[in-house]
Amino acid sequence: MQSLKDLVASQPYLVVGHRGASSEAPENTLAAMTLALQSGVAMIEIDVQISADGQVVVFHDETLERTSNGRGFIRHFSYEELKKLDAGCWFAEKFRGERIPLLTEVFALLRGRGCVNVEIKPPSAGENWQKRVELIARTTAAAEMIPFTLFSSFHHESLTHLNALQQGFHTAALLPPGDERLPSQVLRATSSEGFVCSLAQLTPERAADIARHEIFTGVYTINTIEDAELALAGKAKAIVTDCPGFMIKQLRMSGG
Repeated sequence: MQSLKDLVASQPYLVVGHRGASSEAPENTLAAMTLALQSGVAMIEIDVQISADGQVVVFHDETLERTSNGRGFIRHFSYEELKKLDAGCWFAEKFRGERIPLLTEVFALLRGRGCVNVEIKPPSAGENWQKRVELIARTTAAAEMIPFTLFSSFHHESLTHLNALQQGFHTAALLPPGDERLPSQVLRATSSEGFVCSLAQLTPERAADIARHEIFTGVYTINTIEDAELALAGKAKAIVTDCPGFMIKQLRMSGG
């Protein structure tokens, strides 16, 4: 498997499965990630949260209701409790029984098959976010996945702290809504090597800045070929999409 650095250098663009193939399977489950890999993506984007007993779990929301049959804050439950929940039946009956996976399980699935973009969520009020970042860092290092993992976050302090650990982590700063800075300014402030924004935030001024500084840039969430072509024209390198198989086929057909 190519490292993240080699993958970026060798491809004209990357199609990234947003929470796996989340248009075809329940987001952030092993089923969604397996489908994304089968579609041919080289990178999958996931979100992580921390359980009450300090396990790094793959889940988007702070609370359980939207994408599982549980209720309450995920941080209030141990992983033994979380793994008993159903994270698939909300999407479709055929996915009944899908569990909330651990980050280590995702690493095991992707090892030798693809890279992963781990989004670190903003901290909750009063949370020791430095401890959380260090836990995620240790988990990644123990799995020997540092060369294959890109960390992103709207919480730029988490990225700065991760980079300060000096273990060779790859980081990309997500642009918060309303932030008027150029990509190069964001990278200087966070010591990150990559920049991620929405298509609406990819203005001509930012595209020019990306080109001028040769910045690795991802754009989300791109689900039509028209939006993909706009993102690529704006100097994006990574297309983050809910439907990776569809997007790969459409870009190939368009000559992208």
